[in-house]
Amino acid sequence: MRREFPSKVKAQAFQRANGKCEGEDCGARLAVGKFHYDHDLPDELGGEPTLENCRVLCVACHKQKTRALDMPRIAKGRRIRQKLVMGIKKPSRLPCSRNSRFKKKINGEVVFR
Repeated sequence: MRREFPSKVKAQAFQRANGKCEGEDCGARLAVGKFHYDHDLPDELGGEPTLENCRVLCVACHKQKTRALDMPRIAKGRRIRQKLVMGIKKPSRLPCSRNSRFKKKINGEVVFR
């Protein structure tokens, strides 16, 4: 479950931003309802709902950051978690491996399983 920023943290972050987007090279003026409070380190990757982890971004910067940075990192984290916790591994694609339709005998002959 995603943890939202408390109201106090949101108010402090908005004051720190001084009414401008905190995105990289943006600085756009923030209009009512046209900005988001973003986790710098995504919540799913261990980011806490603190002032240090909060950024005030315009909608365009938030979408760009989420697509370019957050989603790939979250997906990679999920894949690693599946691999470690659940023991899920990609099947080998090497010829004559356990997942292959072929089997190599001791004499070197390759046959169907």
